[in-house]
Amino acid sequence: MASQPTHKFATRHQQRQCILECLYMWDVQKDIAIESLYASYCKEKVDIAPEVLKGTFVLETLRGVVTHYEQIDQLIAQEAEHWEFSRISKIDLAILRLAIYEMQFAQKAPKPVVINEAIELSKAYASDDSKRFINGILDHIAKASQIPQNVC
Repeated sequence: MASQPTHKFATRHQQRQCILECLYMWDVQKDIAIESLYASYCKEKVDIAPEVLKGTFVLETLRGVVTHYEQIDQLIAQEAEHWEFSRISKIDLAILRLAIYEMQFAQKAPKPVVINEAIELSKAYASDDSKRFINGILDHIAKASQIPQNVC
């Protein structure tokens, strides 16, 4: 029996790494469509045609984050007390945008899983202090979103 071909997007964690890198590139070059950045990433980093991955978690999530990024950024700014938004590193923003999108909009993975993945990404990509910062913001957002609205 022939084995299934594998590529660098084999696990959800690897898919999130791809999303993170694409979001970082997009934050630096917002004038380029996310689909174009994703296509470049596929060709350069994983040597796979982006058409093969259409409709995947990666592309759907990238489009979702870009669609909702203003709302996501408002939430980050609101939760990042005592932090000037413009001083938050681009990699921290990319991690936060991905996680907040997954928790607030996609809602496919449990919030603790999303937060853990964000912390793991911060360990690999961000500064040592980032994981505490990211964990604090995401934990607060997760707890706040569990509070029932309009309770009398």
